[in-house]
Amino acid sequence: MVSKGLIVLFLATFVGGCAAVYPQQQPKNPTAVYLADYGVHSSLMLPTDDGRYVEYAFGDWNYAAMNHCWPNDALGALLVSTHSTLGRRYLDVLPGQTVPHPVHYVPRHLTVIYASREAVRRVVDEMNARWRRDCTTVQHNPENDMDYVPDSEHYWIANNCNHLTARCLQEMGCDIWGLVVVSNFWVEPQKAVAPEAPALAASPTKGLDASARAN
Repeated sequence: MVSKGLIVLFLATFVGGCAAVYPQQQPKNPTAVYLADYGVHSSLMLPTDDGRYVEYAFGDWNYAAMNHCWPNDALGALLVSTHSTLGRRYLDVLPGQTVPHPVHYVPRHLTVIYASREAVRRVVDEMNARWRRDCTTVQHNPENDMDYVPDSEHYWIANNCNHLTARCLQEMGCDIWGLVVVSNFWVEPQKAVAPEAPALAASPTKGLDASARAN
């Protein structure tokens, strides 16, 4: 099992820092997306047309898809990864609720951000096309319920899952300030939030050790 503390210490020692997210204050046709923080890794939960959410995870093939998660595997993935992967999973919304509820790989925190419906759909389409582009092999990881495919973009410490999260947020009209390396994004409150926005608390941390196995 991976030592998340070791990864955090390594990142804090050599790169450190965090990034601030400034969402659009008045997005057109505001749509809720959820920024998920897993303690080291981050991702976005994006709404789909069928009422579910989709989440993508960028990482090293051996670490994320194959669960080679010893500390040496983690450092190897960050420094000398030879095969990248993009994972995808769909999340259901419970009746009467609007927040996605993952059964496996539960984030520590979910933060709601509102972006324009058109921009959100564009990001979903781009990520879906990227996932399908190299889908010659699909590896299902039961630890996080994600389906991983090879990805042509190089994964390493300066281009990890948190950088993908930041780029997707920028495509949805957010400004990103600061160093993007780890998952502790700070989100500026939006002034123009849709009235139906749910009040979010920290997600349950039960089974959180498994959350270190992806991205």
